[in-house]
Amino acid sequence: MSVGLEVNDDTVRQLIVYLRKWHAAEGATGQNDGSNDSDDIHDELEMHKGHVDKADLEGIYNNLDVSEKADISALVLIGMEEERTLKEARQRIAREEVLGLDDLLEMPLSPEYLATALGQVSGENGNVTRLRPRDDVKSAQ
Repeated sequence: MSVGLEVNDDTVRQLIVYLRKWHAAEGATGQNDGSNDSDDIHDELEMHKGHVDKADLEGIYNNLDVSEKADISALVLIGMEEERTLKEARQRIAREEVLGLDDLLEMPLSPEYLATALGQVSGENGNVTRLRPRDDVKSAQ
């Protein structure tokens, strides 16, 4: 767990991966179907590759307690560059409101905001959470 975070780093990373998969599927389903046959085939493949049900995301998010959800919201604010520190972001969340899962789903860049902020808070450099095919994971070990 990162110093000062109420939510576990691994939980944040899992949420990032699921949100990325969700937004990738949502982007594919919202495309214009009128372009050409090869685009339609590509869109169909994208829609089914790594599909995440909302229930998967609800399972992760709904198991978080109030302080963990507040830290998810704080990380989003930091990633959006709305606040600079975890303390400032938490204070703002206390004045305003914790983001719900629907808020994260409506925000296509929410996983990137979370990844950026987690990197800042935990002191890690670069992309905190990357999606890699299984073959790449095995070859990297």
